[in-house]
Amino acid sequence: MKQYVGLDISMEETSICVLDENGGVTFEGNAPTDPEAIAKLLRRHAGNAERIVFETGSLSNWLWHQLRALGLSRHLP
Repeated sequence: MKQYVGLDISMEETSICVLDENGGVTFEGNAPTDPEAIAKLLRRHAGNAERIVFETGSLSNWLWHQLRALGLSRHLP
């Protein structure tokens, strides 16, 4: 089953929501705004992620590059 992930990034903590292909929430939680912590949580709760998206902001570019470097590049736009 495909999954879709939304990240709401702030300085201290990132909120994460995972939806299934029907739009149902399968996970809602938070992680420190640390690429490794976010990647670990995504691997655990969104192993079938089709797409990972997040809002634009001062941390977005940095986080995008860090998540790509951690092997999540096929999921990022």
